[in-house]
Amino acid sequence: MAENKKSNQADAYMESMKAYQKTYDFLLYLYPILLQFPKFEKFALQSQIKTAVFEMLKSVIRFRKTGTKSHIYNADVELQFIKTLIRLSYDLEYPAMSKHRYEVLSKKMTELGCIIGGIIEAVKNGNWK
Repeated sequence: MAENKKSNQADAYMESMKAYQKTYDFLLYLYPILLQFPKFEKFALQSQIKTAVFEMLKSVIRFRKTGTKSHIYNADVELQFIKTLIRLSYDLEYPAMSKHRYEVLSKKMTELGCIIGGIIEAVKNGNWK
């Protein structure tokens, strides 16, 4: 039984490492798109999206370092906020947010959501530290 719990903890830690890498990859894909937003959005929508992604990344890092569940919940909240902002930029029909880019970003956000959701389940089930 104890061996199984250690395995579950290792799996949860590996998931947190995946969450970090996927968040970073998401940022790498998103950043050039944000640079193409209209200039009048530089200090509004563009800035909000960047800040939210950086906050999500910091929350994932904090969770990996401390194991404090509030950090992974915060990452999930930031992801939901990012989804809303990305959708808004698509609905406003900014040329930088083409249908293809929106679909790719949506897939990446869904994958991130699944990973973060899995970590949250591991935390709820006591399989984290």
